[in-house]
Amino acid sequence: MRKHQFTPDGVVAMEERALLSGGLRFPAIAGGAHTLGYRGAFVLTSRTYQQIQAGVDSAIQNFNRTALTLYDRQGGFSHAFYSRLGVGTYGDGARPYLYARGTALANVDARMTSLESRLPFGGGRGANNPTGGSGLSNLTALTSLNPGLGGSVGNMSVAELLETAVAVSSTRQELAQNINTVRTQVLAWHGPEMGVLPSYIAAFGPGGARYFGTRNT
Repeated sequence: MRKHQFTPDGVVAMEERALLSGGLRFPAIAGGAHTLGYRGAFVLTSRTYQQIQAGVDSAIQNFNRTALTLYDRQGGFSHAFYSRLGVGTYGDGARPYLYARGTALANVDARMTSLESRLPFGGGRGANNPTGGSGLSNLTALTSLNPGLGGSVGNMSVAELLETAVAVSSTRQELAQNINTVRTQVLAWHGPEMGVLPSYIAAFGPGGARYFGTRNT
C-alpha cells in the first residue's frame, strides 16, 4: 500500500455543482468547445462528459455510503469491514490488476472501466492509442499519460484512491472526509490540482494535444 496523505475537503466548487446539475459547457481551461474537424467518436460532447462525470460521482458516493454503513454495522474497522470493501485484495481478481470479485472496490473499478470507455481513447485499448487511456480504472492507470495522475493522486486509479482513503482512516469522520477528498481529486476543475477526469480533457482535447474535439450540446 502506497502512503497517501489526505487534506480536509471544502464545499464543492460552484463549477462542479454546475457540471453535476446540467449546466456544463466546456470551459476555457479545457480548451473550450472545438471539434477540430473531427467527427463521431472523436468528438466528446458536453452531454456525454456530464453523464460520465455524474457516473463517476455516483460511484464514489455509493462507495462512501457502503463504507459508512459497514463501519456502523461492524462497529469499526474490523477484518470483515476491510474484506467486504476489498481493501488489500488488489491482484485477487480474475486479472492481476483487479480487486477480489464482489467487493465494493471491484464494483467501483468495473464502473470506471465502463465509463472511461465513453471518452475518446479513454479505454486505453488499441495499438495506436495516443493517450494510454484516462487513468480512471486500474487497467488504464497502468498505461495512461494523463498528467492528472501526478501530484497527490500518485498514479492511482479511482478504486486505488478509495482503497487508500479507507486504509489511512482511523475514525468514522476521517473515513467520510478522506473518501470525499477522492471525489475532489477525480472531478475538480479548479484548485491546486485539476482532477483526473477534467485533466484528461484539458491534456488531450482541443486545448492540449488535440487528439479529439469537443462540442457543447
